[in-house]
Amino acid sequence: MLKLNQKKLSYTFDRCQQCGMCYAVCPENAISLSLRHDGLHDIKINAALCIACGKCVRSCPANKEYGYEGYFDGFAQKKYYLGYHADNRIRRESSSGGVCKTLIIDSLKNGMVDGAYSLKCTDSFPFAQGEFYTREHIPSFGDMPNSVYHSVMACTEIDRIQPCKRLMLVGTACQLRALNSIIKDKCDEVVRVCIFCKQQKTLDSTRFLAKMMGTSVPPNLKFRPRYRGDGWPGIVRVDGFELPYSRAAQIPFGKRLWTVPGCGICGDSFGMEAGADITLMDPWTICSHNELGETLVTVHTQKGDELLQQCVSLNLEPRSFSEVEPALSLKDVWRKQVTEPAYRGRPCKKRYVRAVRAERRQQRLLRMVVEMLPRLPIICYRTLAKLPDLRNRILK
Repeated sequence: MLKLNQKKLSYTFDRCQQCGMCYAVCPENAISLSLRHDGLHDIKINAALCIACGKCVRSCPANKEYGYEGYFDGFAQKKYYLGYHADNRIRRESSSGGVCKTLIIDSLKNGMVDGAYSLKCTDSFPFAQGEFYTREHIPSFGDMPNSVYHSVMACTEIDRIQPCKRLMLVGTACQLRALNSIIKDKCDEVVRVCIFCKQQKTLDSTRFLAKMMGTSVPPNLKFRPRYRGDGWPGIVRVDGFELPYSRAAQIPFGKRLWTVPGCGICGDSFGMEAGADITLMDPWTICSHNELGETLVTVHTQKGDELLQQCVSLNLEPRSFSEVEPALSLKDVWRKQVTEPAYRGRPCKKRYVRAVRAERRQQRLLRMVVEMLPRLPIICYRTLAKLPDLRNRILK
């Protein structure tokens, strides 16, 4: 998070959402990135080069605060689908049925958009980076990563975005907010696809998963992770080792460990405040484990629904709000929203402050246990995952 006070730029790591936009927009190259051991980046400011123009501050998504009034009012009226690629091989190998990749590829092939900014695979850590795709540069399914469960600075390559008539932006809510700040002169119309997100992960999460598998992440970061694919919810792989994702997610996601610090100040998991037309998420609790996979699609706008209907490679099964409500995590999103002021250091109800303090204490204790001890039997991790969630107990 960047602030400009009396022409002096300052950075707060604990509120940084790791989008990389500040680095990308600085006209004087006064901002550099320093990779930390946990896979996140520190922002370094060269005061001698900084001209205090404020571009980085204006583009920083952590600076955008919302009241969230009425956020949940329209969910019962929205359209919902279970979506997946029509080709079972692609459906199985992709994350959650391959809807996100299919939207990008079909939209470019069929002329529904002229350009799309998303991610592409790379050979070195973090194994993904931002990429601008066009009708002349359409990716294959293998060109784009499956779900990535360590932080990627997705906005560092925004200079690749060329002017176009209709642009698709794909990212989490914080990434979409950052991208919104620079697209005014890039296109006539924007379609926004939000990847539902309650918490991004640091590389320490992957280190823990590797330990569960009986391997490790090397210090030089020369390894090959694959977080999803092979059905739903899929398999996590680190080099030649693997673990079912449903088991892998219990500690890092279930207990919210190794979370990017800036995630505490974002309660817009669906990207609605960022203008999302569609939100893509996993169908937890409403779908059983299977060999293929599907995505739960929440449609926010008519534009989003029209885009979906024109993607000929997608199969879309309509669902009612009552059918999908258990998977939407609305209660958990509400918890993030009411605790956001406490994470920002703003005045709020004492109960919310108490919930944040309890969450932090529990996270520190659990991290100490699982990081300091050697690899434990799976039953031990399952037991830890079932411990009462102190934050949720306070915020019933």
